[in-house]
Amino acid sequence: MFDFTALSLDAFLSFGFKMTAFLIGLAALIFVHELGHFLIARKCGVTVEKFSIGFGPKIVGFKSGGTEFLIAAIPLGGYVKMKGEDPGEALEDTQGSFSAATVYQRLAIAFGGPLFNILFAIAIYVGVYMVGIQTSGTAVGKVHDNSPAQQAGLQTGDRIVEIDGEKTRYWNQLLKIVHNAPGKKMEFVIERDSKTILTLPITPKAGETPDLFGDKKKVGLIGIERLERKVFSVEEGSPADKAGLQVGDDILTIDSIEIRGYSDLKTAAFDKPGQELTFRVLRDGQERILKVTPELKTAIDLKGKEVKYGYMGFGVSGVLVTEQHSLPGAIQRGLEETWEWIYRISVSIKKLLTGSISPKNLGGPILIFQAYGQHAEQGLLDFVMLTALLSINLGLLNLLPIPVLDGGHIFFFLIEIIKGKPVSELNRERAAQVGLFMLLSLMIFAFYNDIVRVFN
Repeated sequence: MFDFTALSLDAFLSFGFKMTAFLIGLAALIFVHELGHFLIARKCGVTVEKFSIGFGPKIVGFKSGGTEFLIAAIPLGGYVKMKGEDPGEALEDTQGSFSAATVYQRLAIAFGGPLFNILFAIAIYVGVYMVGIQTSGTAVGKVHDNSPAQQAGLQTGDRIVEIDGEKTRYWNQLLKIVHNAPGKKMEFVIERDSKTILTLPITPKAGETPDLFGDKKKVGLIGIERLERKVFSVEEGSPADKAGLQVGDDILTIDSIEIRGYSDLKTAAFDKPGQELTFRVLRDGQERILKVTPELKTAIDLKGKEVKYGYMGFGVSGVLVTEQHSLPGAIQRGLEETWEWIYRISVSIKKLLTGSISPKNLGGPILIFQAYGQHAEQGLLDFVMLTALLSINLGLLNLLPIPVLDGGHIFFFLIEIIKGKPVSELNRERAAQVGLFMLLSLMIFAFYNDIVRVFN
């Protein structure tokens, strides 16, 4: 029999906190999506009979303006029920019905949910960049041998403050400038030891670097990594936690290997599961020696293959700076961030459909629950940033041309515009059955993947 006394109060509280974060985040995503359908339907003169967060039995609700607003028992979705929406619904009065709306109005209503998800993400990013977000600065970590940076005299700890007259404060900004200039000689203004200013001419060489999906892309490279060795998180009960590693520690060496960037950490620690490692860290101005033994773990890569690595349970960051903008700058950054994620998610979907990415990487409700729990523990900013990402994801997935999803309805409305008449009721019913089967199969598969991850 399961012993409930083995579960501590802290474990119950932690689970409750994560579940609350999950439900709040999910409710926000569903509400925004359905709000898009609701507002555009009302704007088009269509009567909305129900606005539901969740499916199944009603928990609580109220009526206003002819619409019943309710929260239902199963929080994994929601819906807006419009008058005359069901093809077989018999109506004595078609005024204000979905079926009586023009095809362009019906198209706009179907598109409203995904559109509001994207707008919601933009609004979150704009707010985040106005408040300010921590991001990696331009402190240089590892300088690769025989690279343009080494040949020019760049050193670990240098901070790149300007490139060809353009101020550089953020690592991603620096990468973009360098990647876009292969073969171009540029003037790098360097701050060394927080006082000395140097100007170094460096010419990025043409090379290849893997993108988020492991595909090679041709870019300009100077052969540097960001300085990445300050501990910013330690997972409770992990090997790092048991060894005494703390947030704020600077990892100087691991088994005498100097740590200057991620590649050093990978070589010195992540690639050595089961081996006791000697960490030399700097804490409050004093050096300390810690013994950490990485646990052997496996993960699934994008191709679906098992990858073994040494798990220690800590995260490191570079030298962080605050990225903060006025409203115009925040709007620009919000649009850039949203577009970047739209591109990445779209490519991910394409690669999943073509088999370039293994379907084992699909996640369901358990993965979302875990992600919300982890990000909520990091703070409100991480929580809302994850919500923005999931909102974009929800919007794009709903645009897939699968019957029963918004994209399926949009597809039928486009056919109606081209043909000049609606798709027959029989064909729509058949397509809906196929779409429902596809969706349920996908949900079951994603849920299975979640369970496998938990047990692994």
